[in-house]
Amino acid sequence: MSTSNVRNIDSLVAFHGGLLKLSHHWEILTQEIRATIHRADEYFSQSQPAYWRHQLQLAERDLTEAKDSLSQKLASARPSDRPAATEAKKRVSLAERRLRQCQEKLQLARAITVEISQHCDKLLGPLADITEQCEVALPQAAVELQALIDQLKAYAEQAEHSGD
Repeated sequence: MSTSNVRNIDSLVAFHGGLLKLSHHWEILTQEIRATIHRADEYFSQSQPAYWRHQLQLAERDLTEAKDSLSQKLASARPSDRPAATEAKKRVSLAERRLRQCQEKLQLARAITVEISQHCDKLLGPLADITEQCEVALPQAAVELQALIDQLKAYAEQAEHSGD
């Protein structure tokens, strides 16, 4: 029969408790990281494209209104009756520029959506592995350690009683 040289079972008990705490803290942390990843993915895949779609609609509406206003100013019967359309032309030009900007931003948001989603998916794989370690491997190790601690305690008690 082999002999044991365990001098402090209490340190193993403390290690067991630390192992359980570590598992619990890592589990909470991985949940927070997963939630952050999902929020980032949602922001870039839903919120940003929706924002720029809405801005594009507003820009289209503004351009239509600016063109209508310019048309009304230019629709007078005689050229001498026409009011100056300089401001209306500037407004059309600004509205066209804003429309192009919104179209570019929406295109960019769509491109970023794909890239961000891929990066988020890449993070979720290893995170699932860590979660499995927290939920399965570390608790299983703690159970096995507890069984060893119980055996060591029984051995120590047996050695104590046989030494009497």
